[in-house]
Formats: sequence, structure tokens, C-alpha cells
Amino acid sequence: MAGSFIVDDPILLQGLPRQAPLRLMENLEGVWVGEGVGEYPPHVPRFQFTQELVIEKAIPHSSRELNWSFRSVSRNKHTQEGLHSEWGYLRLHPLAIDHGRIELVCTTPHGLCEVDEGTYTEDSFDVWTRYGGLSRPASASRPYVTEVRRWCEIRTENSPISMEYRVEMATERTPMQQHLLSRLRKLDPQQGTQLVV
Repeated sequence: MAGSFIVDDPILLQGLPRQAPLRLMENLEGVWVGEGVGEYPPHVPRFQFTQELVIEKAIPHSSRELNWSFRSVSRNKHTQEGLHSEWGYLRLHPLAIDHGRIELVCTTPHGLCEVDEGTYTEDSFDVWTRYGGLSRPASASRPYVTEVRRWCEIRTENSPISMEYRVEMATERTPMQQHLLSRLRKLDPQQGTQLVV
């Protein structure tokens, strides 16, 4: 049949625009800076930190491959000593115009690697480890992390745009509980990044 074609793309079959997740990522993409509080009773006492988070398009990135990368550095608020860094990727799979599934992979210099899955909306995402989504090297110290949850909410009505970012985790010895809470603001693109690893 001349001129006919097969449409097998689930997004096109639903009549949804392919760029559905971009509203979230237009707001999320960029450089974020701010402060946070961490603790993990009974092993880690309360501490304050500064954080810089950079989110940008990853390669490959196209209308068919909605991939972003992120990197984050946290420092002691008072001494500026480096506390933690992590690198990872986000993949978005739209299910409707304003929400969908999200996958996040993340690794740290200590060797902990996590694979998280969850959902996103136009101003938030919520992911957690599933199906044995954590791995670590043999040299990792105990207690082992057994589960991680990451939650992010963007407040576009604030000027500058702000983000609340929370990390919860469980270990062999402790149930799921909040570990980190950051309140970040988005930098103007002309300010660029100050990230030093």
C-alpha cells in the first residue's frame, strides 16, 4: 500500500506529545546551590552542609531518548571540607502529558551504586531502589545500605526557582529514615557552575 506506515510508538498511539517530560526538566535542568541538614541516628549525628547540584542533558539525548546527567557535591557548611559527591543519570518515560515513570542510576566514590525507579510529575519526582537495585564493592564497610529513596519538589512560583530535595535510606541495622534534606535555589545561567570535585 503506497504511502502507508505503521505507528507503533505508544506515545503517538495515545496522541500525547513526545515532549511531555520537558516541563519538569526545563525547570530541573541547570545549576542548583543551597544548604541542607543531614543525620542518621544513631550512627551519624546532625550536621549542616552546602550543596551544589548540576543537571544537564546526557548523550545520547533526543526526542526518543530523554536522558539527563547529574552530579552533586556536598561540603561541611562551616569548614567547607568535602563530605560527599555522587554522579548519575535520569531517564524519563512519559505516560501522560503531565506525568510518567523515571529511572535514576547513581554512584558514589565509596562504590555504592543504586538503581532507582519511580514517578514524576511536572514539578516533582519520587524514586526508590527496587528489585535489588543496590550494589557495592567487597571493601564497603558495614552497616550496608539496603534501600534508598530520593524525593524532589520544585517550586516554580519562588524567585529564584527553589527545590526541596530529600534522601531517605535504610541499613542492615536501621529502618528507612530521612538522611539528608536540602533546600536549593536555581542559579541564573549566566552565573555558571562552581562545582569542584
